[in-house]
Amino acid sequence: MSFIYPRTINITRPQVQSGVGAVAYGGLIETQESQIAQDIPASIQLSKQGRSGAVGLPADGKTTWWKILFHGPLGLVKDRDIITDDLGIRYQVVAPYWNSLGYNLLTERLET
Repeated sequence: MSFIYPRTINITRPQVQSGVGAVAYGGLIETQESQIAQDIPASIQLSKQGRSGAVGLPADGKTTWWKILFHGPLGLVKDRDIITDDLGIRYQVVAPYWNSLGYNLLTERLET
């Protein structure tokens, strides 16, 4: 950890869903995710607040979008990978972007 990367993250990848018709629950289950990397120093920054759920009830929370920045090799992170931070908060990767400074991931915070 450092001043620039004060947090740590773990990266996991959900299992590929297969099957046709009536199949078992296909949501994100932590125990069925493959570990890709762990204890990576990172910076987690709020990008913007999204919109309310489709129903639009007054008590519905809004989705939030986050940027996660870290150094890592090209190809390490893919769409739909799951990032778990040092506080146990989970984010799903929406757009992984890599350049010479490392990764700049656009993620959506998952409900807990």
